[in-house]
Amino acid sequence: MTTVETSWPLSIWQRQCMTDEQTRPGVFTDPYFTINAVVDLDQPLNLVVLQRALDELLRRHELLRTRFAEDAQVVAPQVAGVIEQVDEVALHFPVPADSPTPLVLTVSGNKLSLHLQHLACDPPTVWAALTELAALYTAELGGPAVPPPSAQFGEYVVHELEQERVGLDAARAWWQSSLGGKRFARVRPDAGAEGFEYRGEVLSANDYAALERLARTHRGTAFTTMFAALACAMGPRMDGGDLIFSTVFRKRDRPQWQRMLGPCFAPTFVAIPAPPAELTADYSRVVRDVLLKSQRHNRFDLIELRGLSPDMAESTTLRTFFELIPAERPIGLVFGPATGRVAEAAGPLMRITTRMSVRARNTEDGSVVGHVSGGPGGWQESTVRQLWRDVAGMVRSE
Repeated sequence: MTTVETSWPLSIWQRQCMTDEQTRPGVFTDPYFTINAVVDLDQPLNLVVLQRALDELLRRHELLRTRFAEDAQVVAPQVAGVIEQVDEVALHFPVPADSPTPLVLTVSGNKLSLHLQHLACDPPTVWAALTELAALYTAELGGPAVPPPSAQFGEYVVHELEQERVGLDAARAWWQSSLGGKRFARVRPDAGAEGFEYRGEVLSANDYAALERLARTHRGTAFTTMFAALACAMGPRMDGGDLIFSTVFRKRDRPQWQRMLGPCFAPTFVAIPAPPAELTADYSRVVRDVLLKSQRHNRFDLIELRGLSPDMAESTTLRTFFELIPAERPIGLVFGPATGRVAEAAGPLMRITTRMSVRARNTEDGSVVGHVSGGPGGWQESTVRQLWRDVAGMVRSE
C-alpha cells in the first residue's frame, strides 16, 4: 500500500457541486448533504468485529479514504473507520465534506445506520457498501473471503472525462439545438405558496402496473412515460410553451462499474416540448426520444449549458427536478449470526430550492413513493399532491 496521498480529478457530478458551491456557499458541503440508510438487526453486532470490517472496507476502496478539494479528490493511504455509538439511531447524521472519510456508521442496540457524503455516493453505492460491509463482517468471523472490488472510482472518473472529451462536439451541438436561446414555460404560482416537503406515495401499485403496461404500448420505459405524464399534468398549471426539467442519468454502463462504490451519474437538463392536454402515444415517444438524446449527451458541464438559455442563467427556481430511482435495496443483510433489513433510507436533509423536486423510487409492494419538495413562490403542497393524482388518472385512462 502506498504511504503517500494520491489524487484523482473530480467527476462531472463533483465538479458541478464544487462550482455551485461558489455561488451558494455551504449547499453542497453541508454536513447533511448525505445519503443514509438504517438497518434493523435481529441482534446487536460485535462492535470490535464491526470496526475491523469497516476498516477493511475503507482499505479496499479509495473513495472511502477521500476528502474533497475544490479541484480534486484526495486519497489518503490509510484512514480509520468512524463508528458513533448513539442513544438512538437517526436517519440523518452529519458527515462534513472535508472529513478524512465520507462514510460514518452510527450504532444503537439492534440498529445500524450508514451515512455517506453525497459527493462520494449515489444510491447504488449505499447498497453496495452495506452489502460488502455485511460480507466483510461475516468474513471476520470465519465466513467466506470477499472478492476484491471490481474497480476504483478514480478509474471511472478517468473514463468519464475521456467520454466527455470524445463526445464534446456532438454534445455541444445537441444542447445548442435543445436549449439555445429558448424561453421556457413559467409556473402559474399559487397565492401565498411557501416552501414544503413531504414523503409519501405518488403512484399506487395498481397505477404503476398500469404505467408499465402503457410504457410497453408506447415503446418507452416507465421512466420516460412517467416523465411524459408528469409534463401533461403540469401543462395546465404553466403559462404555455416547452418545459424545462433537471434530472440525473446513471452511467454504470460497464460491468466493472455495476457494483463499484462512487457516484456514477451526471446531472443534466431536459427540454420537454409543450405537452398536449392528454397523454398520447405520440407525445410519449417524443419525450422518450428527447430523454434518450439528453442521456447520450449528458457528460457535459452544466455551467456551459446554463449559458445557452436566458432562463438557465436567470434562476434555478424555473426548473422541476424529477428522478425515478430503481428498486435496488438489498432484501436481506447477513452480518455473521445477525440478519437485518433496510428499514429506512433518505437523501440529503438540506433542501436545494427548485420549483418542485421529486425523488421517486419503487417499493417492494410495487408502488412508487417520493420525497417531494417545493420552493416558495411556486405551488402549494395541495397542488402538487393533486398533480400526482392527475398523473395517476392519465395512466389509468390510457
